[in-house]
Amino acid sequence: MTKFVALDAVSQAARDILDRGYAVMKLTDLDATRLQTAIATAVRFFGRPDEEKRRHGSADHNYGYRPFGIEYSVTSERPDMNECFTLWSSRLDLIPHAEGVATLNESFLRWRDSLAPLVEAILAEIAGEFGAEGAPPFEKASYLQINYCLPAPPERDLLQDKHEDGHMLTVLHSTAPGLEIYVDGRIEPMLPASDEVVIMPGSVLTALSGGKIAPLYHQVRNHGLDDRQSLMYFVNPEVELPLHAWVQSTGGGRVDIREHVKNAPTMFGLPPVEAL
Repeated sequence: MTKFVALDAVSQAARDILDRGYAVMKLTDLDATRLQTAIATAVRFFGRPDEEKRRHGSADHNYGYRPFGIEYSVTSERPDMNECFTLWSSRLDLIPHAEGVATLNESFLRWRDSLAPLVEAILAEIAGEFGAEGAPPFEKASYLQINYCLPAPPERDLLQDKHEDGHMLTVLHSTAPGLEIYVDGRIEPMLPASDEVVIMPGSVLTALSGGKIAPLYHQVRNHGLDDRQSLMYFVNPEVELPLHAWVQSTGGGRVDIREHVKNAPTMFGLPPVEAL
C-alpha cells in the first residue's frame, strides 16, 4: 500500500468520510500522472467523429461510449449535459471494437490499478469502525467513467441536477469548476487540484453502515465552459453472494442489501449492476 499512498493518508481519508461525509486525497506523482494521462487520452477519443465513437458503444449503453441523452440525474427530460466512456472491471470484451480504443483502455486500466488498492484500504478502515472484518470485494462490479461536458444553453443552470451516485464510493477528479457538494445543508464548490481526488460515499455505503454514513449529494453547475471533464471510479460491491449490512436492523439481524446495489443505476436510466 505504501507504494501507492501513505497509510496515514488512508486513515485520514476514512476518518474524513466518517466525520464530514467526504474526503479529498492528494495523489502520489505516479498516480497523478496516470490520472492526467487517462483524461488526456479520453479527450482525444471524444474529438473523433460521432459515427466513429458510436462504434465503440454497446447496445445497452453500459459499456464503452455512451452518447448524450441517455443518462440523467433526476428526470429523463433533463439529461446530463455530457457524453461518456465507461470501462467495467477489466472486461475489454464488452466494449465493441475495443482494439480501436486500446490506448484509452490501457490508460484507464493503469488509473484503475492506482485506485483499487486505495479504495480497498479506505473501505477496510471504515468497515473496521463498524466491527466488520473487511469491506466486500468490489473490483468485478466497479467501473471507470469519464464525462465529457458538452456546451449547454445559458438557461440550463445545472449540467447535472442534484443527486447521489448510488454506489459504495465514488472517486472523482474534475478538470474545471462546476462540481458543487451539499455539506450540512450548504452548497460548497469543489474543485480538486490536478493531483487530488474527491472521495464521496453513496447510498450503498449508507446501507452497509445502517444509515450512519450519509450519501454525498452533489450537482454540476453550468459555468459556460467548453473544456471540462470528470473522471470517476464508481465502486460497487460484488453481489453474487448475500451482502449484509454491518449494523443490525432495529428488528434484529442484518439486512441483505443486494437489491439496492443492483438497482441503484436504474434511477439514472442505466442497466442494473452485475459482477463481471
